[in-house]
Amino acid sequence: MAEPILRWAGSKKKLLPVLSSAAPSTFKRYVEPFVGSAVLFLKLDPSKAVLSDINADLIETYENIRAHPRAVWNRVSNMPLEESFYYDLRSQDAGSLKPLDRAARFVYLNRFCFNGVYRTNRQGRFNVSRGYGHLYVPSWEVFRDFSKRLKAATLMNDDFEKVVAKTNSGDFLYLDPPYALQGQRDRGEYGVGAFRENDEDRLAEALLDASARDVQILLSYSPSPGLLQRLQGWHVKHLKVARNVAGFAQDRRTADEILVSNYDWRLDK
Repeated sequence: MAEPILRWAGSKKKLLPVLSSAAPSTFKRYVEPFVGSAVLFLKLDPSKAVLSDINADLIETYENIRAHPRAVWNRVSNMPLEESFYYDLRSQDAGSLKPLDRAARFVYLNRFCFNGVYRTNRQGRFNVSRGYGHLYVPSWEVFRDFSKRLKAATLMNDDFEKVVAKTNSGDFLYLDPPYALQGQRDRGEYGVGAFRENDEDRLAEALLDASARDVQILLSYSPSPGLLQRLQGWHVKHLKVARNVAGFAQDRRTADEILVSNYDWRLDK
């Protein structure tokens, strides 16, 4: 399995055995509207895919890694490791940089920030502190292999509803939106414009429409009563998952999660 380039809040890397069991045995195209670090895409290795995210910087970075993996890796791997450099780079206006330099900046800040959290202020500027411990840039081989996998994918920077609306019979649609906050403070871990609780109705409606088109659907989410009510009759499996999203010690905890699908599956299949 090719490795992800990025660390990402809410990554499902530890759940890959379950998710790969849950995925349909056959499908024509893989579609993921909240791609993040793309771990399930890498695990399944589909021949055709659509990968999208509302985070424009993320998708632009993937586009540059797909087209110019060596150039991006050279830039990132030659950046200094000192803490002062991290903050100098973070303070730069990303819009003033050339695309390859902007992609390298994104990867570096992601790899060296605290807990791999992507958080922005209201102006959309990345504001996560530098992390500590064993922080490093992935090897050239990781960049090369990731770039090769991305060649099978159409990359999109779009709202999830528009991506889901373009799915058809034969597609496997996997969705992993940010968890419903359920009264917790929104610290902006997924950036400006990211999925919020008030998007659940749009999500449910989009999934019901896609299901009517015979799209195979798997959703990772928190056990939201409202969403489950809208998806009555779907298959639901309850899981306990370790979460470390916000970057604060008190937020490192086990959380309830559900896998909801419009088809049945068994963990031991």
